[in-house]
Formats: sequence, C-alpha cells, structure tokens
Amino acid sequence: KPSPNIAKAKAELEHWEKRWRDTDEFVPWPPCATMAREFVRIWREAFRPLRDWVNACALCVAAEVQRDYREFRLEHGLVKYADQVSLAGELMRLPDVVRRIRENNYRVILDEAQDTDPQQFFVLLEVARSTQATGAWIEDPAGVAGPRSGHFCMVGDFQQSIYRDPADLARYRELHEVLVATNAAQELKFSVTFRLDTTQLNFVNATFGEILNNQEGQVAFVELNRRPDVLPGQVVRFDFGCDVDLALPESQRAVLEARELAAWLHDIGHQKLCAESWRQVAILCPRKAWLRTLRGALTNVDLPVEVHSESDREGENPAYAWLTALLTIMVDPNASYEVVGVLREIFGLSDDDLHRFSQAYPTRFQIREHTSGNSVVAKTLNNLLRIRQAIVQQPLFSAVHEIVRCTQLRERLRSLPEEEFADLASELDEVLSITASAEARGLSLSDLGQILRTQFHATRETHPSQRDAIQLITAHKAKGSEWQAVIVPFLTREIHDTHPAYPYAIRNVNGPGAKIILDPTDFDECKEELKQIDRQEMERLLYVALTRAKHTLVLAFDRQFFLNSRGQFHRNSQISLLRAGDRGCNCDVVARLSNEARECTETRDRQRSAPLEHISEQFGARELGWIDDARREAARFVQTISPSKFAQEQEIQPEAAAEAWIEIGPELRPPRIGNPATRYGIWWHEFAQKIPWHSHRDVWQAAFEANLSDSPEPARSIREWKLLIKYASEHPDFFAGNIFAEMPFFWRMDEQKCLEGLIDVALFQPDEKKWFILDWKTNRVERDELESLRVEYRPQIAAYWKAVTEMTKRPVSAGIYSTATGELIVYSENELARAR
Repeated sequence: KPSPNIAKAKAELEHWEKRWRDTDEFVPWPPCATMAREFVRIWREAFRPLRDWVNACALCVAAEVQRDYREFRLEHGLVKYADQVSLAGELMRLPDVVRRIRENNYRVILDEAQDTDPQQFFVLLEVARSTQATGAWIEDPAGVAGPRSGHFCMVGDFQQSIYRDPADLARYRELHEVLVATNAAQELKFSVTFRLDTTQLNFVNATFGEILNNQEGQVAFVELNRRPDVLPGQVVRFDFGCDVDLALPESQRAVLEARELAAWLHDIGHQKLCAESWRQVAILCPRKAWLRTLRGALTNVDLPVEVHSESDREGENPAYAWLTALLTIMVDPNASYEVVGVLREIFGLSDDDLHRFSQAYPTRFQIREHTSGNSVVAKTLNNLLRIRQAIVQQPLFSAVHEIVRCTQLRERLRSLPEEEFADLASELDEVLSITASAEARGLSLSDLGQILRTQFHATRETHPSQRDAIQLITAHKAKGSEWQAVIVPFLTREIHDTHPAYPYAIRNVNGPGAKIILDPTDFDECKEELKQIDRQEMERLLYVALTRAKHTLVLAFDRQFFLNSRGQFHRNSQISLLRAGDRGCNCDVVARLSNEARECTETRDRQRSAPLEHISEQFGARELGWIDDARREAARFVQTISPSKFAQEQEIQPEAAAEAWIEIGPELRPPRIGNPATRYGIWWHEFAQKIPWHSHRDVWQAAFEANLSDSPEPARSIREWKLLIKYASEHPDFFAGNIFAEMPFFWRMDEQKCLEGLIDVALFQPDEKKWFILDWKTNRVERDELESLRVEYRPQIAAYWKAVTEMTKRPVSAGIYSTATGELIVYSENELARAR
C-alpha cells in the first residue's frame, strides 16, 4: 500500500514547481514529507542538478563577499593574519618581487607542519626556490623546479593533526608525498620519545596501533621507542566508588565524578603522581565546558587550580575588559549601555540599585554632567565624572594611569578569585604598556579605546604558569606541552559536536573546492563522511592527550556514570575512541592497568639530581633599527611616581583631583576646572605659597586680601584663613626657623623608580637641625572625621617623610593641616615607618 506521505510529497512538489514557474515570488526548497528511504533517495536525485547549480552560485557569491570584505578591511587598515598570508601569496606571483625575496637566500624551517594552511605552504615553498624559478611549484610539481636543496625543512606529525580549519590533513598528506616523490625533500621518521616513561610508552604502543590504523583516511601509527635513560613511569586506572543514578542530568553526574576525583587527588598528593609540585599536574578534557566542573570540585577541597582555554579572548580577561570599558565611557560619557556595564561589573552595583535609579530612563546613566541624589549609583557616577574632568588635559599615559588609580582598578582586580583569574596585575600592566606605545605614536584616548575594542575578540597571548596549581586545560591547547603527571577524566562522557548555523561552507574532502551546506538536506548527503572525519580527528586528539605525561598517566574510568539508554558506552566518548569499551580491542589492556598510584624513588631521585636548566644566548652583534634602539633605551628609563598616588582612594574626592593638578603644574591644567572643591583646593595651595611667613601678621593679611578675589568660595576662604591665623597665634614657635613653600624634590627610590613632588611647607629648625613637613588638606571634614583624614593620607605623608629623611640624613617629622577645622595632625615616626 503506497504511503500517504509520498502522495502528499508529490502534491507539494507540483505546487512548488507551479509557483516557481508562474510567479516572481521567493520559493524556498520544498520539504520532503516522507522518510521512506528509497523515495528520499529519488527525491534528492531529482533535485540534485538544481541544488548543484544553487550551490555553485552560492560559492560565487561567498567568494565575492569574501573578496569585497577583505578589500574593505584593507581600506580601513584592519588587516587580519589570513589577509597577510593571502597578500603574501599574491606577492609571490609577481616575478620581480619574488626574485628579490629569493635573493635573500632564506632557509625555511617549519614546525607543526601538519597544522599549516595550504596558502602558507605556497608562500614558504616559493621563498625557498631559486631566483631563476618560474611558475608556481605547488601547482605543477612535476613541471617546474622545486625548493633548493637545503632551503626547506618541515617537521610534522600526522598523528597530531587535530585542526582541520584552516589546515587539512588530506592536503598535507598530498604535499608530503609530492615533496618526497619529486626529490624536493627527504623523509625522516623520528620514533624515540624523550617524554614518555616505560609504562606510558608501552600503553600507547599497545592501544593506538588499532586506532591510528591508516584506513579510510585515518593516519598510520608510528610505534614509539624509548630513550636510553628512561624511567619506569606508571599508568593508573582510577575506579570510582560512588553509586550513580543515571536518571540524574549529565551535568550533575559530572559533578559527582569531579568531587570524587578531587578527593582522591587531595588524599594522595602530588608525590604519588611522581610530580614535584601541583604545577606539574594537568587535567585534560576534550571540551572547554568540562573544565569548570573540575575547577569547582578541586577548589572545594582546597587544591590550587589554574584554568586554561584554547579559545581565550582578550575581552575575557577582566583587566583588559574593565580598562577598555572605562576608557569607552571617558571618551563617550553618554554611552549609557557601557556606563551600566561599568557600574555593574567593575563597581559591583546590584541590578536592583540600577533599576531603582534608572526609573525607566536609561539616559540617566551618564557622566557628562553632575547627577543629583545621594544613592550609591549617583555617587559612583559623580566620582567617574570627577575622574573624567581631572584627566581632560593630561597626556595619554598619565590619564589612563589616573583612571586606574582613582577607580582602584588594581584593588578590584585583586578581589577576583585567583584560581580563575591568575596574575591580573601583570595583565593590567600589559594593557598599560599598550597605552605607553599609543602615546609614543601620538594617539588620543579615543584612538586607544578604539584599538582595545578592535582587539576585544582577538586570541590572547598566553604565558607559562607561575603558580603552583593544577593545570586545567583542553586537549587541543595541551598539544606541544608536557607535565610530569596527566589525568584524563570523563572517559565515558559523550562528546557532543555542534555544527554552525546554516548556511556554512566546508571544503571537499576527496577533491579540490568547497561546498555550501544550505540546509539539513545538504548535510545529510555528506553526514556520514563528516562524522567519520570528526571521529578520526577525535582519535588523534586522544593520542595527543595520552602522550603528554612524563611520569604518570591517570585514566579516570567512570564506567557507570554516563551509560546510554541501552546500558552501553556512548559511541562519541573517549573510552570508545580508545577501543576500550563494549568489547573493544583494548579492553584487556585497560583492565590490566594498576588502580593504585605509587611514588617512585628512582624518579624522585632523578628529579632532585637534575641540574637547573641554564639558557645562554650567544648572539653575535647585529644592527638594530631606530625602533629597536628606542625600545632598548626606553627600558632604562626611570619611572616617576608622585606622592599623591599613595593616598588611599576609598571614595574619589574632589580634593584628590586638586592635589593631582597641583603636582603636575599649572601649564597642564585645563582652562577651566568644573568642580568647585577642586578649584578651591588649587586656590588655597597657590595662595599659601605666597604667604610671607617671616613678615608681620599685617603683611600676611594683606597677602590674603590680595588673593581673596580669586577664590571660588570667598566666605569659606575667610573662615578658614581665620582658623589658620588663630593656630599660628597659639603656636608662635611653629612657623619660626627657615620656611620653604612649595619645595620641589626629586628622590631616587631604587634603580627603576623615583619620587617627584612638591612639599607644601617645609620647616627647618637650624638649632636642632630638624625638619618638619606640612601638607595642606582642604577636604570638607568635621572634627570627628579627622582620624579618617589621618588614615587616608598617611601613605602619602610617609612618602614625603621617607624622601626627605633619605635626602637630608636629618630627623624629620610630618603632619597635615586641615583647613576646614584648623587642626594640625602630626604623625609619629613609627606610624610613618609602618605605612611605607
């Protein structure tokens, strides 16, 4: 009996064809209404000519868009790495250019050749040819001369080919064979491993011969041989003891496994893993998302952890992202969306506070003008406004440094979990070095912000870990690295693959060219082939993971954790890829593994007796360009620090901005400073500098009256001047002796830093040969707030005290005078010494 769905599919097809021929409307592909295998095959064959035509048109459009977009990037100066390679390839096709390049007689040494893009191969091979060579060798290897003898060398491992984009294993194999067949290169096979100890080497040889079998496109396994001084090593199968309810979600079962594994590691320590420290222990996973579960379990048992990822982006690092956000709102103070992000992420304001403040008006989030109100949101916005006003006329590096200081960015970064965000201080310093380079190039704050935003999604440069912590890392990122102990968890967990949204392009596996996957029908036609390629790549990735351990390899055999509905291991699991599950050929090999980790005396003794690695660079003299000279000399510059930088900025005060302007001098101040408190602080310091301290009090009064008209707050000036006169009258000996107003100093703290600033009033008592340092503070405070003022400025005064003490080699006392209260606050010597 014919299927009714087949009749339905035929009717829909007739309607689709009529609509296509009789109208100008867009006609999408008709869906096949039946799953009958034979009918589906006929359906696809009927549409194949049309689909092939559409695919060819789509490829043309994609190529044109790719070309136009590259030209657009070039016009705007945004060249990506792939653009550079492509442009280099075009240059290599210009006879005059390629001849001049070859005249330099370059030798090409290429590592990780199996992961090299075909376009890169084209450039490198052309560089290595003779100056008289014509044509493109890679396009006609039998007809034209190839690379010169001794000018091209590549090192590659088929078994470690784990990136199909942009490299392609089939293309690399073909190139490898052509190089050998045309005598353009000789093939050497290296099989001695200087990493694996005996037990790991035997395990890999026993298992991967059946996996990397040189069949159906898979690579051939190269049997490993031991080095002369090889150690015993160990491969441990960790069997879990907890009961698992398969009805639980997969994520919860993963948490149970991670907890038991973490407890085991905590109990045995790194010594039984033959590792000198936790830093020499790595846990490798095929998926980045699995690392977070492990991190949580390890930190819960107080084990140090550091998480790595092969997809780390600049914007994922708080130091980079937070400073970029701050620069963005300083340049565009009305960017309400970005302002909210700064308040929420950097200052930690709650969503409830933000919602109550906005009152459904997002434009309230701005730092162009003063915000009324006493809420925490309003105060923070006004603090940001004051910072923006203070940096208006400052040089780029000084401005960014001031933003970092006034927002307490370093302190906020230090509050983040160290196990998740390691060494953020160094990350922030790297961004500040970008700032210094930008200033040297004459860029503005806006330009710098644009540069940082452009690189927001760029891959971060990673550095070797400096922390003694277990390394959590994906198997992809682990390639090329090694640890003394490696743990591979989640052996039976299904590795889910996700395909990009339709449409997307793939390169043909069995021939040149590409194909556009427009919908599931296109995917179904090559599904099995793509699945096989994915599986073979995962097998090679497993080979990489299991060959990273120098002394100990641990397989976390979670046999009961992730069984499928039939009670079997998932086909896309590491245990299945290892052929060690459900009657696989390597089941017996895994079953014979020891389930106990043991400390090895021989390995421990070898580690203790190993000499410290000494790296000596013996480079001959070389000519440096002017940029290299400049960078070399710049490394010798002494960093200047202002004493006000030591003040604690619990909440950014206008007076702090005033002190910053006073220290850098009037020539760098903006024409008009908007904040009244800042203006008043500057006025008081400038007036105090003009007081004739050794004259009669009437002369003091005349100086005050002459400057009063310049005060932004005359009534306040009169009140605080009376308080100062009163204090001087009650302490007549205080202003005796030698008085130096606004005394500059410049003191070298060490080889790299110096302290530079102005001391408001320096009093020297000749009889006792003793100094007193006085600093004006114009903060609006009450008498009961003087202790807070004392604590806030103690680090700054300690910097003055230390500089004068070291420079004069005389006894020094120091204090601050509060103009608002008329009180002098004197610090003890012990108090200042502790504050440094």
